[in-house]
Amino acid sequence: MPAIHSPEIVAFDAGGTMTDSFLVDSSGEFVIGKALTNRGNEGTSYLESLNDAGGAWGLTSRDIHRRMNLSIYTGTGMLNTVLTRTAGQKVGMLVTRGLEGMVRNERALTWLGQSIRHIFHQSLHRHNQLLMDPQNVKPITERICGGSYWAASHIAAGTPLVPLAEMEVERAIVELLDDGVTSIGICFMNSHVAPAHERMAGEIARAVVAKQGRATPVLLSSDICPVARVENRFQSLLIECYAGEHTRAQLRSVEGRAKAEGYRNELMTMLAYGGTATTRYPRMYETIISGPIGGMLGAKAVGDLLGEPNLLCSDMGGTSWDVGVIVDGIIGIRKEPEFVGRRLNLPMVAIESFGAGTGSCIRVDAKLKRVEFGPESAGADVGVCFRSSFVTIGDVDVVLGYLNPDNFLGGKVQLDRKRAEEALRERVAAPLGLDLFEACTGVLDLLHSSMRDSLSVNLSNRGYNFGDYTLLVYGGGGPLHMWGVTEGVPFKNVLTVPWAAAFSAYGNATGDYIYRQHKGVDVLLPTDATGELKMMMGQLLNTAWDEMENRIVADFAESGFHRDQVALRRGVYARYLGQLESWECPVPVQRVHAPEAMDRVTGSFDHVYSVMLPRAAAFREAGYQITEVFVEGVVPKVKPVIPQYELAGQAPPRQALKARRQVYHARHWQEFDIWDMDSLKAGNSVPGPAVIEHSMSSFVIPPNKKIDLDDRRFMWYSSQVDSDRNPGALPS
Repeated sequence: MPAIHSPEIVAFDAGGTMTDSFLVDSSGEFVIGKALTNRGNEGTSYLESLNDAGGAWGLTSRDIHRRMNLSIYTGTGMLNTVLTRTAGQKVGMLVTRGLEGMVRNERALTWLGQSIRHIFHQSLHRHNQLLMDPQNVKPITERICGGSYWAASHIAAGTPLVPLAEMEVERAIVELLDDGVTSIGICFMNSHVAPAHERMAGEIARAVVAKQGRATPVLLSSDICPVARVENRFQSLLIECYAGEHTRAQLRSVEGRAKAEGYRNELMTMLAYGGTATTRYPRMYETIISGPIGGMLGAKAVGDLLGEPNLLCSDMGGTSWDVGVIVDGIIGIRKEPEFVGRRLNLPMVAIESFGAGTGSCIRVDAKLKRVEFGPESAGADVGVCFRSSFVTIGDVDVVLGYLNPDNFLGGKVQLDRKRAEEALRERVAAPLGLDLFEACTGVLDLLHSSMRDSLSVNLSNRGYNFGDYTLLVYGGGGPLHMWGVTEGVPFKNVLTVPWAAAFSAYGNATGDYIYRQHKGVDVLLPTDATGELKMMMGQLLNTAWDEMENRIVADFAESGFHRDQVALRRGVYARYLGQLESWECPVPVQRVHAPEAMDRVTGSFDHVYSVMLPRAAAFREAGYQITEVFVEGVVPKVKPVIPQYELAGQAPPRQALKARRQVYHARHWQEFDIWDMDSLKAGNSVPGPAVIEHSMSSFVIPPNKKIDLDDRRFMWYSSQVDSDRNPGALPS
């Protein structure tokens, strides 16, 4: 009799190529689904992916929606809106007089997002396309003191220095409305310290809007991102004003499709730091890169399960390749991430993104005989082998035999190998003067070499040792290219999982309900700080924590959670005096009620700093500056459970061997065994040359390599001559 499943949670990762779903029942058992992303109607691919997952349990999407409690959806709506400059609002901004050039100046960060080669050539730097008309940035006379290093002898932070020119505000709003703006932002200098002027201007603006019978939203930077660095705050507010409402509308359209099938609750989405939020969340710009975040959360869960605190995470999808590092069990958080050519003010899981997905465009310069990748991606069109107009890495995988054209998405999508061969021969091999298969091999050699270089930047350039880190590979293209990325790199271990293609969706399912609040502060502690000064600075922290905790409890109450269900975590962003960047640091104190408590706060920062950077880089003698504080509220939820299996023998079952196929590897044709992923058992060892096929991904094992399946069916990649370990003895 088939098992009866009670769906509890479904988590989605809607990337540029695929929409992955991860369906969890009330016992923690899970299945995965996949569909090509429909960028024009994400609700369609949402339902297709969910139906694909539910089919394993004999359930339709309607059955699931009527029974489950939570749907978590991460999409690319905000990112696409900002990148394409389509569907955004017409924005008007009020800024402190003298700062109206911020929309153009960009802090000279015109090199953001460019390759190393371009960064060192100023003539190749380029400005972002503007998200708004500079004429709609209106200067307003006002000034509030932001404090200084010499706080004891300086005017107190938050003191008004120049009163707000209210008539200027009213006149500016009228001009903006006359010009047809559909969203208004207000960003004044030092409003993170004291938001009084922004709030006064906001009241005036809303009164003018109401008087004209408009529904134009007015957003304040002190509400959206109340932290220091006015340029970053301006960019964050601009993106919220420009793309926030469109992103919200896209999520609500997906939510509408779910509710039409009986879903009772609100759709949730992931925030850049791993939190969750509904479509009513006021800071939608924090969702700008939510998909890859799930992969890091999933990696943390796997690392905790295996007792592997140091992980290098490699997520290769169809559109991009994302790399992140987990050090001593800590996921790095960037406070000022670089994204879409801008620096923003928001906490974001530290991830490096590269245009090296399986759908990345291959471009050849015939004169220089040079191959380049991207930045365009075929996305859901895969490559010439499917319906793209340009050749991609996926075309190369098909032509060389690594990827089965008859088993893409389990055969739902048929790939055309002959068409890919013709296009690659004409556009890549001929311009390079090479044989087709030699040219394709060279393309992969170049891709893998650049990927290994990027891994080196993320580890050895920070002072870390490859031998201390396990490489965790996932994403639809991760296991397919694992062999090339790891070649010659002495990792401690190399690991992937059977459901690698939906790993980011799995990570979204592992998270709890999280709300987070941030607030800028100016706390200065020299090395000789007295107990009195420590208590005075501690009171600033206490006041900020109180304010944020009240907001978080109110947010959870709005979502139906009682205060007793909420666990609160507190932390600071700190740096040594004289540094330019602050680091996130959780703290072990509820409040600072004694000088010793402040010592514990700074001691926590010393520890985090020494974990994330070489210990010798610490500089306690300089003193400390805390620039920001945060509070995180957490309510636990049901999570997927990774089952453990009884170990079978090392030899895979006979029925797992599907066929044999010719693969062009190491510059000659070789016969590879083709194995069925779902038929392999815990304890099996699969030697190369082989390809392990699944409907959602393929795992390539070159000659002299092998994959061992442990008691959770996690897959450990190693050399046959170097490792004869019993898979059951691997970390568990």
